[in-house]
Amino acid sequence: MKYTYKFKIDVPTFRKALYFNAFARNRAQLGFVAAAWAGAAVLAGLDLFGRLELTNVVQICYIVVLLSMPLLIFSCERGWREYRDSGLQERERSVSVSEDWVKFCISGDANSDKVEWHNISAIFELFDEFVIYRDADQMVVLPKSVISNEDMLVLRSLFIRKLGRSYKLRASVPEGACIKA
Repeated sequence: MKYTYKFKIDVPTFRKALYFNAFARNRAQLGFVAAAWAGAAVLAGLDLFGRLELTNVVQICYIVVLLSMPLLIFSCERGWREYRDSGLQERERSVSVSEDWVKFCISGDANSDKVEWHNISAIFELFDEFVIYRDADQMVVLPKSVISNEDMLVLRSLFIRKLGRSYKLRASVPEGACIKA
């Protein structure tokens, strides 16, 4: 059985996926980054108000950590603006899912990518979409709005069966939605 979904990715959806990718994809990483940034802010405050005398090396370290968060945000903002200005949001996309592979296609492109399940690194189910990682750096967004309720159960079951622990649920799912591996 093959399931094919055609859709467009609007700018807000793309922006949400970029921020998810940068900040929420790995929960442990997010916790570490937030704790490091908060610690650096405390050190900067203590240093600036004379409560603590820090070496130049520690000062450089907390400055670098403090700059990391605005740089990550800037990167996400730049990415979605480039997407918005490129016109890519107007191009129709399709995702086909079968028992053996997932196929990705963007209208106007000569080639489509057929990826076998063992080459999919992860799928995250968010409230409004699935974020499919073809590898660590390439993600594809599949909006749930194009998937029927019946297909949703089948797809979720297929994702769990094919990916196991690489399928990650990051949204509440209606009761009886078949999320056991």
